[in-house]
Amino acid sequence: MNLKNTIARILFFGILLGILMFIISKVFHLSKSTLFMALLISYVVFIMIVIPYQIRKRNLLNHKMELLLQQLYAGNIQHYITGMKQISENADNDYLKSILTINMSIGYTVLGEFKKANHYLEQIDASTIDKLGQMILYHNIALNYFWSGEIKKACVIMELHQNLLQKGLQYPYLKNSFSEAFALWRFAQGKREEAFVYLEDVINDKTAKPLQRQAVELIWAREKIADGQITPSQQMLQTILSETNMPYLKKEAQNILNTLKQ
Repeated sequence: MNLKNTIARILFFGILLGILMFIISKVFHLSKSTLFMALLISYVVFIMIVIPYQIRKRNLLNHKMELLLQQLYAGNIQHYITGMKQISENADNDYLKSILTINMSIGYTVLGEFKKANHYLEQIDASTIDKLGQMILYHNIALNYFWSGEIKKACVIMELHQNLLQKGLQYPYLKNSFSEAFALWRFAQGKREEAFVYLEDVINDKTAKPLQRQAVELIWAREKIADGQITPSQQMLQTILSETNMPYLKKEAQNILNTLKQ
């Protein structure tokens, strides 16, 4: 549960508790001071219980998701997808279900099942999540369209949500993923120099996660081949093949290498 929902529930409980205590005071003819003290004690006890419970619940969820992400990075994609679906089934609010669906769909993306990934993403009601969640949602939809070759659809998403998506480049933990999408958008617009800047920023970033770096390296190699730079592109594709655990990246790198041999 996110902080906003937790606060809302605490306030809602406070209102219900106030109504209940008012009724009790009328039945038992309690004084205002006694009523106030009983209400205060009950509310404090509730907060002392619910806050630690929610913190523990959130930490447990984060731990489960971190373990599943490790499975994803290790190449156990189906295990990751199944785990995310199981957590989502037990989610107790729309916000959490939407966030978990976004995370789960990443598994289908790295499998190369882009339409299936977007099938789940496009069912999400954006009003159930915050601006950061919306930013990731639209980014992932656009990225799936780019990778599936539906360039026009991807460009429409990027154009419609440009201001929101631009903010993703400002978050240290998002900028590498978002740089990939912006690079693909610039290539689609014919702005190749600008696109390569986005890619090379990720390639040179030592904090980039392997999945982020490998995806960007594949795009770099593919575009450099189009520019006639064959040898460095081949070397990069070979590196991706030897390092990546992501099925789609491995398949795509091999397909490009096979094309070069023909």
